Amino acid sequence: MNEKKIKAFINTRQQLSENTKLAYFYDLRAFIKFVDGKPLTQTILNLFQLELRTLAPASQHRKVSTINLFLKYLYQSGDITQYYELESISPLAHRQTSHTEYRGRLIDITPYYHQVQKPGDLLVLLILEFGLKPSEIQTLKWADFNWDFKILTVAGNGIKRILPIRERFSRLARPIKNGDELFTKSRQFLHYELKKTTSLSSASLREQYILQRVAEKMSIYKLAESLGLKSIQTLDKYYR
Repeated sequence: MNEKKIKAFINTRQQLSENTKLAYFYDLRAFIKFVDGKPLTQTILNLFQLELRTLAPASQHRKVSTINLFLKYLYQSGDITQYYELESISPLAHRQTSHTEYRGRLIDITPYYHQVQKPGDLLVLLILEFGLKPSEIQTLKWADFNWDFKILTVAGNGIKRILPIRERFSRLARPIKNGDELFTKSRQFLHYELKKTTSLSSASLREQYILQRVAEKMSIYKLAESLGLKSIQTLDKYYR
């Protein structure tokens, strides 16, 4: 599986709009990146589907449908000898089973902690480490990172937040020399680079930040402060 195969598959679906074709391409490229050249097995598909579960049901449904069509194409063209498919997801499925239970899932984020080689690598780390939104990342300056005192200053919405810089982030990010270049890019650029790096959305990565802090027993008020929230209402479901 490679990008050439993705393009060949998309070319068989001429009825799609250009925007849909582009969405197909990004979704399938993220899938191929996850497989990473390994032989396709049901175990790999199960692991990929587990990673998708942090997304909204509608996003899961779109990605699963696209990948299943691609897998069928590969099987019919003889590129894979066994037919595989991901479990179908209803776009209307509820992520909350009740008002008192929320099934947020912690995933293994250690694969994202490696040498920063491209903009998307740094974007992922900024969201996982500080819970930042793309719009907040755009307001940063490299001077906001105080490596000696290990704090990051984030200013926005009339609130100034002082966030701790953890050692593993410092080790990976401090050597970067052109961080300001990323912060001046457009929202579309950030979205594109993130999509090239992970199948998770910025919102899903931010939720992982929240779940990690909850697992570390951070108080709901401290977490709200760290995220720059004016109330704890949106966090309440994680503490029930």
